Amino acid sequence: MSICLVLTRPVFAQASADSYTFQAFNDSLFYSYKTQLDRALQDGNADSIYAKQYQLAEFYKNAQIYTQAVEHYKLASEEKTQHNELYSATINISLGEIYIALYNYSKARYYLNRSLDFSVKTKNLRIKAKSLQLIGACWEKQENPQKALVFQRQSLAVYETLKDAVGEASVNESIGSVYEDLGDFKKAYLYFEKAYVYFKAVGDERQVNALNNLSDIYRKTGDYATALTKTYQALNLAQNYANTHQITSAYKDLSKTYALIGDFENAHRFLLKYEKLKEDQFYSQNFSQLNALQTIFDTRENEAQIALLQEQNKTSKARLLALSLLVFTLIASGIIVFYLKKKKRQAALDLQLYKQRALEAELETRAEKARNLESEIQLKTATLSKYSLTIAQKNKVIEDVSGTLQKLSSRKRMDLPAKINEIAQDLEVHLKEDNEWDQFMLLFEEIHPGFVTNLNEKSLQKLTATELRLCLLLRLNLSSKEIASILRITPDSVRVARYRLRKKLPIETQEELAGFMLNL
Repeated sequence: MSICLVLTRPVFAQASADSYTFQAFNDSLFYSYKTQLDRALQDGNADSIYAKQYQLAEFYKNAQIYTQAVEHYKLASEEKTQHNELYSATINISLGEIYIALYNYSKARYYLNRSLDFSVKTKNLRIKAKSLQLIGACWEKQENPQKALVFQRQSLAVYETLKDAVGEASVNESIGSVYEDLGDFKKAYLYFEKAYVYFKAVGDERQVNALNNLSDIYRKTGDYATALTKTYQALNLAQNYANTHQITSAYKDLSKTYALIGDFENAHRFLLKYEKLKEDQFYSQNFSQLNALQTIFDTRENEAQIALLQEQNKTSKARLLALSLLVFTLIASGIIVFYLKKKKRQAALDLQLYKQRALEAELETRAEKARNLESEIQLKTATLSKYSLTIAQKNKVIEDVSGTLQKLSSRKRMDLPAKINEIAQDLEVHLKEDNEWDQFMLLFEEIHPGFVTNLNEKSLQKLTATELRLCLLLRLNLSSKEIASILRITPDSVRVARYRLRKKLPIETQEELAGFMLNL
């Protein structure tokens, strides 16, 4: 019987399948399961042998010793039990999960379709729901979201029929993942939220993954503040559960979000944490699997020695040959393990270096964009200030012309007074028009988006149109004299208006009104 380990990074279930994590190889548990299987084989009871073979296979699967797991699943399926077809369908689901973890999706679908056929024939809804869910996961992994969505929806319908809330939450998370792949973040959020609400309500550890998924949606839709909040919540939960995989995921998400908002120092800090924890996971799993190899080999060696003792009639040459083969196998296994470990470590280091360089390049690009945006804002702000002063100049000219015409209207020259008075009245009408202010407001909102909305939300009382204009001009940091010219009032009137405006805003006594506007 051959021994094979998969020395690679930990494989964790995604949103498309039930959560399971890598479990370190437990020597005492292994010996217990092995002893139970040996006793069952001695007793010869098919149902008992199946149960112990399946138990040992599940143990190997959780430790990611997949070759041994597959071997024991197949041995279990060969037992002629009274529930043979049901047991075979259950084993096919487990085999499907293994081949998903090994990225062999066509073989995974082969076993899952067999379990699905059984569920249809026997009307076993629980097997059907699980099979559909895992088939959907295969199609999602193969970047076929439309097919994935069809199977996940069918699985959800079956779980709803069963009133299986855990199954529904798991599939909702899978469907959310598919919609995220399709770029439909609104629907993805709804399904992730359903899963999170349930897992949180029952205190299920899977709420951490659901919360991380929600933070991804906020980040991808540009709500970086909420994304950070959600990710920190997920990080705290993951630390409470001591879930190293979710802690790693949170560090990675925090690095991405801080990079997007331009906080490159924090982005780099969390990236280093992510890489360090990822490397620790890599070596921890490999060392655990190496210990498993040694334990299994020792067990096989002991069994071989017992067999040799029971075969006392065999020649010493045969015994020596058998021992030599065992030693050779041990040495060869050690060499292979050492080589694979060295190769994987180098690959991990190369990948880390590549990612670090890519992040540095991305951070530099974003910094350049930030500098360009700041320059553009400064240019537009200067344009807006110039535009407001132009309005003031126009108002001054119109006032002067209006005053001159009104003086001429007092002179007794035929119909000239009436005509001049008419012109003065027209000019007064133009002075009262708000076209320039409409254009001013559009330009202001383009440069300072959300200012008016934030101002109205913070105001203790509703602001008049004149007070709103005063706020805009204060935000441009204009002097009282400049504001008086633009609003066509005296500087004293500006001071009075400023005093009344303060009463409508939540401003501390020592705080400057202009400073309040600049901080909005």
